[in-house]
Amino acid sequence: MNKKEKAYIDTKPILNVYVEPDVYFYSYTYDNYLNGYAIHYLRLLAKKLDVDLHFVTDISRTEAKKQLSSGVLDIALFPTFDPIDDQMFQLSKFPIGVLQPALLMPKIYQLSPVLESIEKLRIVMLKEDAFSAIIKDKNPDASIEIVNSVEEAVTKVAEQEADLAIGLHELFTAHLESKRITTLQSIPMHNNADFSMVKMFLTTAKENIVLISILNKAMAEIDYKELVFARNRFFPSNSFRQTDIKVPLNEEEKFFLMGQHVLTFCAVPDDPPYGNITQNRYNGIGADVIALLEKSLDIPIRLVPTHSKEESILKLVSKKCDFIAMSSGLSDADSQIAFTPALLQVPLVVLTTDDRLYVSDFKEIADRSFVIQKDHPMISPLRTLFPSLKLTLVDTDLESLKGVEKGQYYGLITSNFTVSHLFAYHIADNLKVSAQIPLTMPVGFALLSENRLLYSILAQSTQSVLKNEMNRLIHKWIPERSPRGFDYKVILQLVLFFTLFSAIAFALYFEIRLKKSRLEEATKSLDILNHELESRIKKEVEISREKDMVMYRQSRFASMGEMIGNIAHQWRQPLMELSAILMDLQAALHFKTKVTEHDVVETITSSNRVIQFMSRTIDDFRNFFLPQKELSAFCVNEVVTEAINIMKATLHHHRITLEVIEHVPDAMAYGLKNEYAQVIINLLSNAKDILIARAIAKGHITIEIDQNAEYSKVSVIDNAGGIKDEDFSHIFEPFFTKEKSNGTGIGLFMSRMIIENNMKGMITVGNVENGVAFCVTVPRFHIL
Repeated sequence: MNKKEKAYIDTKPILNVYVEPDVYFYSYTYDNYLNGYAIHYLRLLAKKLDVDLHFVTDISRTEAKKQLSSGVLDIALFPTFDPIDDQMFQLSKFPIGVLQPALLMPKIYQLSPVLESIEKLRIVMLKEDAFSAIIKDKNPDASIEIVNSVEEAVTKVAEQEADLAIGLHELFTAHLESKRITTLQSIPMHNNADFSMVKMFLTTAKENIVLISILNKAMAEIDYKELVFARNRFFPSNSFRQTDIKVPLNEEEKFFLMGQHVLTFCAVPDDPPYGNITQNRYNGIGADVIALLEKSLDIPIRLVPTHSKEESILKLVSKKCDFIAMSSGLSDADSQIAFTPALLQVPLVVLTTDDRLYVSDFKEIADRSFVIQKDHPMISPLRTLFPSLKLTLVDTDLESLKGVEKGQYYGLITSNFTVSHLFAYHIADNLKVSAQIPLTMPVGFALLSENRLLYSILAQSTQSVLKNEMNRLIHKWIPERSPRGFDYKVILQLVLFFTLFSAIAFALYFEIRLKKSRLEEATKSLDILNHELESRIKKEVEISREKDMVMYRQSRFASMGEMIGNIAHQWRQPLMELSAILMDLQAALHFKTKVTEHDVVETITSSNRVIQFMSRTIDDFRNFFLPQKELSAFCVNEVVTEAINIMKATLHHHRITLEVIEHVPDAMAYGLKNEYAQVIINLLSNAKDILIARAIAKGHITIEIDQNAEYSKVSVIDNAGGIKDEDFSHIFEPFFTKEKSNGTGIGLFMSRMIIENNMKGMITVGNVENGVAFCVTVPRFHIL
């Protein structure tokens, strides 16, 4: 703030603010406490300005305007449907929020009536809403009853004293939820320009320029995370909150959307199938695109109706709308208008009378005379690509079609989708597509170049969400029937193809007859070979079983060797300790030091303690490697701890650090506990071996434990540099080793056999940063 603004705040430690007490979800009273999104927002502003607020809620909107103009009130929160005299008041730069117009009706009805045809319906409206004037303007004979409260409106519709109520979606929804009324529904009026969104602005007296400047600056500095928290807290999940944005936007872009609260768009009013405006409602492909954009950006988007493309451009330039939907280029565009990446690339075609032959190369007819709509965006590219092209510009496609039918022009140049629409509605039944032009017409969004953030938002929405849905929308709005005309070249190609196919079929027939006799002879020979193969297969199976037994024995021997090595590492420290105890006693005797009975007993006790530890170690190893036949449920975390205890001394000896990350404290698995433990030990041993073989200075092993609803997973990750790409396909083969070492090469093979055959799980391997990860995944429960 500047000095003048700071001085103003110093003289105003308390600001008097008018808000209506029952505008859900913006302001409401609960247990005598005023709350809601607008109240929360105003308190954020007060905290930023270091002032207190005094809320005034017990006066009418008319009285609030009088007090605001006289200086009794400093700020008022007014909705835009209430006329604001711009000679007396001024609005904040940013709206605090928006309210959605809606129809309240019984759930058994699924209608959305147009305003021109509701004279037979009984309508209820609130006395301060401006919607009644809109309806009276559209339909002077409509039956409208004015009531004083939302509760009275809801009651009349529920008791069938009225057919529907028109009001605000937020108020209807809050009342239906609080009263638990399930027979009625509130339907927001999307894409209906007759009922525009109601914005809520902070309002001050016209002469209070300093205060409105302070408010605008404070509103621009509101923290984005505070707004997200407030929206999630006060608004229900089915309302627009700008917190469930599915487009990958940065924080600045999301904050821009929150400041806007609602986006507005213009459209070309008569441009089927891309879009069309009828009775102030938008439909066509563009309407579905806007609905997708609304959902993905979590913000309401409303139509600003126009009567021509020129009017849409003027409203965009004068900032009456934020962007133009489904724009295929603007003939009057200048440097202040930008176009987003295209949603669609629509081919251009030539529509002619049905007696014309199809031309595969447009250059063959480029010197003929053609007609095209005067504001078509592809006129300039066409003239650039084909300088000799004779183009006549007309006002409408209908006028173009008449000229083609009368023979005034060779054909009409238009887009393929437009032709499909003309065929679907039988507007061009006696015409056909006779050529395709090597140009495509881009269709996307147009907006002001200065609107940098909105351009980025629409461009990212196009790439990440909308483009993936365009094929579905094309199938919905574009007829499946191909608009391409009768093509004699295609018929000739089909005749030649049929002739060639018949010749090939005739030759194949005789070839098959010849091979049939040979096949009978071969079948007899195969029967003889089958008998011989059966005996060979039996022999090979026996040999394979013998090899499996050899590998199994080698695996057991390898495991025993590993066990003995681990025992040696576990015993090394206690043996040294036992030696030290006995050496102390020997030194005392050697140097004639007085040795008491207590010294001898203490030496014996200490030695016995070390020996018992070594005995327990042997028991642990013996129990750990006992064979197990019955499957059972066990805790993965405990098995991993036991495996670490076995390997701990060996890893410490080689100065390899170990880290355990437990995403789940008690992960469960079903299978053979001891065999599962041997697999974990094998993976740790392999990681240790490769770290030693490659002389990694700071060897490190990480074990991660996790599970989901069906499976538990243990990952063993090292930092030894990973596995070569050509070795991945052989890593689980028997007798294959990654490095030259003392390993047998059957550890991973047997580990895979244990996990996949005995426990119905799987073991996978993949390179990670600086190393490799082995993942053991087994079921949590018994699989039948």
